[in-house]
Amino acid sequence: MPIIEFTAPPLPHYIISGLSHAEIGGKHPSRQNIGAFDLLVVVQGCLFLRESGHDYEIKEGHALILRPDSQHYAYAGCLEETTHYWLHFQILGDWRVIDEESYYHSQWKSVSEDRPRHLSLPPFSTTSYNVALPQFTKLAQPLKMGEIINELTQMNQNIHLASVRLKQQALFQEVIVLLSSSLGTSGPSSQTVCAERAASYLREHYRDGFSAKQLGESINFHPVYIARCMQKVYGCSPSVYLINLRIEQSKILLLQTDLPVERIAEEVGFNHAAYFTSCFTKIEGLSPRKYRQRFAWDKE
Repeated sequence: MPIIEFTAPPLPHYIISGLSHAEIGGKHPSRQNIGAFDLLVVVQGCLFLRESGHDYEIKEGHALILRPDSQHYAYAGCLEETTHYWLHFQILGDWRVIDEESYYHSQWKSVSEDRPRHLSLPPFSTTSYNVALPQFTKLAQPLKMGEIINELTQMNQNIHLASVRLKQQALFQEVIVLLSSSLGTSGPSSQTVCAERAASYLREHYRDGFSAKQLGESINFHPVYIARCMQKVYGCSPSVYLINLRIEQSKILLLQTDLPVERIAEEVGFNHAAYFTSCFTKIEGLSPRKYRQRFAWDKE
């Protein structure tokens, strides 16, 4: 399977992203030499694409990177309703496409032969390094990938703010890390499966009251094990993940509706508006009302 390898710095640069839905028989657009990489992440259904003589069936939980210098087209229509994230990015430095055998051989060679070169580097020097991305892969953490791309897409509405553009580029590097970590994996670990199931449940029931016991019963894992897995995969406990999720949902309502803060708190699962304001301020650095004033000034 082809591997896209690039030299960093510079790091890949995020351009734009979105979510697309295709009915039965629908096809991904045919393009050639578009000048940017196009990452496709399927969350439901399957896309059928051909590029450079390779046929790809991009099923749920899989990702494909379409190259900027090639032609790609759909060799078949969707057999079921299909939803996928798409993300355009650019690599401004050197990059190449190699096969897996050549990549792993070069990795072994660099370890066995090139190690002494680093001994003669001057202090505080900047050295380049190679990053490898699987062109087609089953993602180790598909839900987390979808969450990041969704957040990147939501940030586009405030792209006129330099601080948002900077945060967007920093967040996009997590996409690169997730893609790179999927290289050579045989599938998600049991801990990742547990964490993703818990996250899926919380995303579906974020408006409801939280109970570690109920979460465990719903996804058939012990609450202590769930907490351990989510800490490893997402860096936080289920309760903290839920609060952050509720805050993200509240930000959408603050920007897209005129609902009062107290009502928004209820809509996203907080029983008390004061606690919602406290959590929001701690995470975002400003209150819900000030957040609305800063980013939704044109509604007034």
